[in-house]
Amino acid sequence: MSHMKKYLGAVLVGVMALSTAIVAAPAPNKWLSTVTVTDKGAHIIGNPAAPNKVVEYLSYTCGHCADFEMQQAPAFKAKFVATGKASLEIRNMVLNPVDLTAAMLARCGGKAKFFGNQRHLLATQAIWSGKTKNISAATRDKLKAEDYTGFMVSTFDEIGLGPIMQQRGITPAQAKTCLADKAAFNFVIGMTERGSALGVRGTPAFLVNGVLQDHIHNVAELQAALK
Repeated sequence: MSHMKKYLGAVLVGVMALSTAIVAAPAPNKWLSTVTVTDKGAHIIGNPAAPNKVVEYLSYTCGHCADFEMQQAPAFKAKFVATGKASLEIRNMVLNPVDLTAAMLARCGGKAKFFGNQRHLLATQAIWSGKTKNISAATRDKLKAEDYTGFMVSTFDEIGLGPIMQQRGITPAQAKTCLADKAAFNFVIGMTERGSALGVRGTPAFLVNGVLQDHIHNVAELQAALK
């Protein structure tokens, strides 16, 4: 009997070890969880000392930007950012007032939420950007009066961004506080103005190690520009 108890005990230990191995979550990748913010308000994911510095100028209402985010960015991050070979910096290129609204929301919740917010906004782009016809004349009048916060807060409600941000754990009240953040507004507009001065004319556009690339549409083309 004692031998049987020992045997069963050994089996139980083995089963517990196996079960722990199965359910244990993989360790988070160091660089994919490293997010820094520049003094110009841009967000960078990855190794700050990476040999390749990739900057993406994007618009949240740009269909090509959504395609790149959903179809190309994951592979780029897995191959180059996760391995420390490249960092990815996101800069705004605001194309319209609704884009500005989304850009402000992407920043909501601090730097740890930024890249998840961005992916969610671009993943749901067809839902909320398709409702711009719901923006009322009164809301458009706020834009004409240069009441940008008023325009964004009303647009947030009228195109249904509330439920979308709640899926990210951000309440409507928190989102509207973010839309009224003057420092964030200045960062977003400043990045757009500097991008225009650099010659960015469309989105997504990439700076790879300081050189503006106007032909990149996928990971293969991006990889070809890396050193």
